Amino acid sequence: MTQPSDVPPTEHKPAETVSSPALDWATAEDAYHLVNALLSQITAANDLIVLLATLLGEASLRRVVETPQWVQYQAGRRHMESLQADLERFAATMQRLAAVQPDRPADRPEEETGAPPHAAT
Repeated sequence: MTQPSDVPPTEHKPAETVSSPALDWATAEDAYHLVNALLSQITAANDLIVLLATLLGEASLRRVVETPQWVQYQAGRRHMESLQADLERFAATMQRLAAVQPDRPADRPEEETGAPPHAAT
């Protein structure tokens, strides 16, 4: 299994420098759901880690936080926090795209259409 430290970091390129065809709605929608599912999983894992840390007790917890795995976890968590603005821009873009989709009724919630909720402008 590949460890997070074995995977080289990817370089972030702003959208205006990437020369690729426009993203179609279906691909954008898939990306939105993928990101949303990953964020849900990360949130659940973080909540579980907090719960387990409280149950461990101070002495055991001290041994855990001195491990390379804990250092990796904290680095990943900080990285996710640094992506917050990017995630918010992505969600806003998806809301704008959803608002202009002719086959997406405005009165249907996300669960029914699979699209992000419409942004109020």
